[in-house]
Amino acid sequence: MNGNAGNPKASSRKAQIGWAAILLVGVLLIVVLRYIDLEPELSGDPFPGFEDQQTVLVQGLGIHEQCLELRPKQGLDYRYQASHPLSFDIHYHIDGQPLSQFSETSSTSGSQHFEAQESRTYCLMWVNPREDLLKLSYELKFEVVPGKPQTGIPVRFVSDSGKRRIRIIDTAQNELGSLEMKSDILNFELSPDQQKLAVLVSGVREGLQLFELPGLEKKNSFSLEKAARMLAFSEDGSFLAVADEHREELLIIDLSSGKKEKIELPATLLALETGDQANELLGRNELEVLKLQFTPPLLLERDARIELAFGDQKMMVDPDEVCFAHGIPHPLFTPKAVAMSPEGLPGFLAIP
Repeated sequence: MNGNAGNPKASSRKAQIGWAAILLVGVLLIVVLRYIDLEPELSGDPFPGFEDQQTVLVQGLGIHEQCLELRPKQGLDYRYQASHPLSFDIHYHIDGQPLSQFSETSSTSGSQHFEAQESRTYCLMWVNPREDLLKLSYELKFEVVPGKPQTGIPVRFVSDSGKRRIRIIDTAQNELGSLEMKSDILNFELSPDQQKLAVLVSGVREGLQLFELPGLEKKNSFSLEKAARMLAFSEDGSFLAVADEHREELLIIDLSSGKKEKIELPATLLALETGDQANELLGRNELEVLKLQFTPPLLLERDARIELAFGDQKMMVDPDEVCFAHGIPHPLFTPKAVAMSPEGLPGFLAIP
C-alpha cells in the first residue's frame, strides 16, 4: 500500500504545485500575448484607390504631417484612408503654437475641400492614438487657380549644407530631383501656382535663375547689380520683386519680357511679401510698412495699414500699434518658413 495515499498534507502540496504551474503558464501566456503581435503585419502597400498616391506607416502614438503654402481663396482637396481610427487636423502656426482650422476624431477615412482664408503655411496632421502601427494612404489636390485642382505630391525644397544644391524630397525623404548651382544659394521661392522656382545666388552675372516645375528645366536667368536675398512673386506668377538689405530700391522683373524696372524706396527693406490683393506687394523697413504694386511698378502708400484677422472679423490696422504693442502677428513681422532653414521650403509638386 502506498504510504502517501491517505496523507492529506501530501495531497495539499500536490494541489499547490499544480496551481502554481497553471499560474506560471498563465503569466507566460499573458507576456507572450502582450509582446507578440498576433495580427498580420502591416505592409507599406497603398489601400485600393490610392495606388499612385502617398502611403506611410505611422508609429504608435505618432503623427504624420504635411504642410503647404496657400493664399486666400486657394483650395485644397484631400482624401485619406487609415487602417484604424485616427484624429485629423488642419492648422497653421503662430509663434510656434498651432491654430486649428478643422478637426475630426475617430475617423478611418475622410474627403473634404479646404479653402484658405489668408496667406499661411497650412499643415494637415494625422495622429495615431493607439500603440499599434497605423497605415495611412492619402491624396492631395492643390488648386493652382480656384476651381481647378491638380493632383500632386507634398514635398520640401531643401538647400544642402554646401549651399550649392537644392534637393526636392518627399515625405519619406526620397529625393525626387535636385538643382546644382555654380555659386552659393542665397534664397529661393516658389510661385503661388507652384509652377516656378526662383533662385537667388551670389554670382551676380546670373544672380536670379528661374526654373519650371515639376521638371526643373531652366527657363531663364537675370543679371543683378548686387547679390540679393529677398524675393517675391506676383500673385499670378508673372513678375518677381527682388531686393537686398543694402540698397534703397526694389527691382521688378517682368518674367515674360525680361524687362527690369526699379522703385526708389525711403529706406532699405527688412522683409518682402506678396500682398493678398492682385498686383500688390508689401515691404517692411525699420520704421514702416510700404504698399507697392508690380505693374506699373509704384510705391503706393507709406505707413500702410495691413489686414489682420480677429476671429471671424478682419480689420485694417497700424502694424506698429498692433504687431508690437499687442502681439498680434502678421507674416511681415513673424518668422516664416525660410527657404534656407534646415527644414527648407514646403511645396507641392504637380503630377503631370
